[in-house]
Amino acid sequence: MNSLTVRNRFEKKEERRVRFGITRGQALLFLITFTLFFYLLTELVFASSPMEEPQGIEVTVQSGDSLWSLAVQYNTDQMDVRDYIIEIKDANGLESNRIYPGQTLILPDTP
Repeated sequence: MNSLTVRNRFEKKEERRVRFGITRGQALLFLITFTLFFYLLTELVFASSPMEEPQGIEVTVQSGDSLWSLAVQYNTDQMDVRDYIIEIKDANGLESNRIYPGQTLILPDTP
């Protein structure tokens, strides 16, 4: 038997290093993804068209006020009060008819 082909089965095997963490490629991919995400986020936030300021009268809600009473008081064109209330809710982003004292509302100009 040739001595080059004989292996000592009790010989200590070379230990493989276990690598924990992320590789450079994974870190680079994460950095590119992170940068792209925040670029798109800032484009959505800052590049959008500016919101138009609603035209109308700014009113601070007093105790006892309701959308109905404000609509009757400030409806100069005599349009239907229910339609004017809908316009008030749209101009102020209200989802319900509930308003609170101290709240500031924009009452749109009636066409």
